[in-house]
This record gives sequence, C-alpha cells and structure tokens, in this order.
Amino acid sequence: MAEPETETQNGNFEVGGSFLKELPSSIERYSYEGECSFLQIFNLKLNARESPGNEKNNFILFHTSREMIETLLNPDDESTTLAKNCSSFDLDEELILIKIPSLEHSAATTAVDHAIMAAILPMGLFDSLNGYPNATIQGQTRGKQPDHGWGSIRPPSGYKRKPSVVLEVAWSEPDSKLNSDVRFWLEPADGNVKTCLTLRVDKRQPAIRIENWRPQNGRAHRFQMIQVTKVSNHITVTEDPLIIPFEDFFLRAPSIPTERDIEISHQALHVIAEKIWDVQGY
Repeated sequence: MAEPETETQNGNFEVGGSFLKELPSSIERYSYEGECSFLQIFNLKLNARESPGNEKNNFILFHTSREMIETLLNPDDESTTLAKNCSSFDLDEELILIKIPSLEHSAATTAVDHAIMAAILPMGLFDSLNGYPNATIQGQTRGKQPDHGWGSIRPPSGYKRKPSVVLEVAWSEPDSKLNSDVRFWLEPADGNVKTCLTLRVDKRQPAIRIENWRPQNGRAHRFQMIQVTKVSNHITVTEDPLIIPFEDFFLRAPSIPTERDIEISHQALHVIAEKIWDVQGY
C-alpha cells in the first residue's frame, strides 16, 4: 500500500489553505456548460470500465461562476443529479467537485458505521447519535459532504446540529485528495469537527489503511494509523484498536462508568476489512 505523501510523513500538516484548486491532475476538469452537458459527462464516468493502464477516478471537477454554484446547490432543490453527487464546492475558487458513486465507498462507510454503533450500543447511547451520510456541511465560502458523519442528537447550547466526527474513504483518489478533506474538516471556519477518520482502500491487494486525525495546536495531527492486510488468507492488523474520544462524539465528558472512549476492536477492524474485500473480490 502506498505510504502517505510527504506532507503527512510526520503526521502533521496545516489546516485551511487551498481546498479544490490544488487537487491532483488525475481528476478530470471541465467547464460547467449546462445540465445536459453535465449529465453526459457524469454518465460516461459512471459507466466507464477500468482497464490496465486506465484506472478509474471517481471524481470530476467542474468550473463555473460563484452565482451558478449558488443556483445549482439551492437547498430548495436537492434532487438533481449534480446536487446529490456534489462532494465539495468552493465559491471563491468557483469549483464544484462531483463524486461518482461506487460499491467500494458504500461498503467501507457502512462497515465503519456499523462498527462505531456496535461499540456505542453497550453504553446505552445508540439513540443519542445522529448519522450524517452525505450531508453537506458549509463553512464561510465552501462546503463538503463527508462519506459519513456522526453527531450528538442533543449538542450543547451554541453548537450546531452537525457531525463532530466524520469519515472520508479513498478508493480511486490519491492521498492528496484525502489530505484536502482532512484540512477542510479540521479547519474551524469550515468543518470544525473533533475527529476526521480516513480510510484508504488499496485497489491492487487486500489492504486498507485507517488514519485518525484530530486538531492539535492549530494543525491536523494524526493520532493513529492502522493497517489491515491479508496475505494467503492470514489477516494482520497493526496499531489496534481504533480509539475515538467519547467527547468527540457526544460533546461532553463521560458521566457514568459505562461511558468511555469508543474503541473499534481488532475483530471489528477485521470485519470492516473483510466487507470491503468482499466487494473487491478478494
């Protein structure tokens, strides 16, 4: 599995900064020229087949005016293909990032959600979290959908009802795309979450990498990096369990003995990986 890129070698990088403009060139770019043209491009990408030397990328970047973005993403009309598949947007950079749905993304997000909710169940707090799959969270001039998110049903006074923990899954995109996601989510003026989990799925072998990012001294800091691999039907998990602070989900300290940090166990990490590999055919 590819190692994290240079800026994350030490597990730290600045939050904020450019959001979509600096995305890798492997993501195709188009000017938005109306709904018909958009749907033609979207459907071509949706139905494209991957072949050796021609790997499929599940994102498309469109450039259009600030006014057009505001019109296209009108909250009163979220039923369009563009609105439903808008991964991110930046009004200042005049860019919209579209995500092409994939089975791998779906399997990964569902598996992690099930593992987190199973870990919370013994605390009696199963009904105290809201799920935020693909909910658009808007900062000052840009917004983003997490692959999944979780937030307290009853947040403290002054705290918006939105995810405080998010998950981003990478299947076709490079690590630089994941880093852009982390920067958005941990930036106080944008996502302002407590924890950003990233899950990298290896396309060439049964291997996944889970990273646990939280803000520290104004920077994104990687607190954990877990790798799950399979060789000859033997599964290896490193640096488990995955630990997410209780306060990051519920925005309060534990108040009774059963309330504690959420731990995704060695076995649960096995299950997450196996569900993803099943979709991949490993």
